[in-house]
Amino acid sequence: MEVVQCVHMTFWRFSVGAVILVFSFTHSFTAHAALLPDTDNDGLLDVWETQIFHTNPAKADSDADGFPDGTEIRYGFDPLSAKSGARVKTTDTDTDGLSDAQEVAFGSDPLTADSDGDTYSDGTEVANAYQPTSPEPTPMVKTILVDLSDQKLYQKLDGVIVGTFPVSSGKASTPTPVGTYTIQNKSPRAWSSMASLWMPYWMAFKGPYGIHELPEWPGGKKEGKAHLGTPVSHGCVRLGEGVAKALYEWTPIGTSVTIQR
Repeated sequence: MEVVQCVHMTFWRFSVGAVILVFSFTHSFTAHAALLPDTDNDGLLDVWETQIFHTNPAKADSDADGFPDGTEIRYGFDPLSAKSGARVKTTDTDTDGLSDAQEVAFGSDPLTADSDGDTYSDGTEVANAYQPTSPEPTPMVKTILVDLSDQKLYQKLDGVIVGTFPVSSGKASTPTPVGTYTIQNKSPRAWSSMASLWMPYWMAFKGPYGIHELPEWPGGKKEGKAHLGTPVSHGCVRLGEGVAKALYEWTPIGTSVTIQR
């Protein structure tokens, strides 16, 4: 089987052969955030509560649902609604490409496009898997979580979800193995001799099991388009078109993959 490794350009230091100087600013957001008040100790600075989320900076749990405002924001829930499952409104106050809730989760400042003052916006840094709160080029850890109970794949950086996609995992008679594995090898277009189908954007995580795009017949027809969200595969984790390619390019060999129920 062909093994393909993705090579990612280190955008911090080289561009078309030219050296780019990286400036380190001592007065980053991380440094001065400790000086800003969080009166109710809920994990949100008072200025964020008043200017962005409109929560009560003097009350840790604005909607009295038992969860601190900061915790709800980090997990994408509305801190002003006690209704179960209510999602926080998606806003990007500083227009840096990260939602305000994502900024709180990553520890960056939703009011400042470049939290660490290194000349790269927070959204650019996260898109390239670098911490947006460090003026030095500090890579974040990429991981993948597949939850069989809801048939979803979660793409994560340092534990923060940056992408959520429907999947089709193994059916009851051929289940997807549960556990924590690593991406062993990759191929942009693997062939399954057992099923006589192509498996585009193949990423193996345990022996014959892998994550890949919807299978494709030799004539080009896709298999299982209507089955995303339903376990029907022979044990692999199927992704939709487009999504599989993007995840393939984002994921290096060695990335941790956790399959849970």
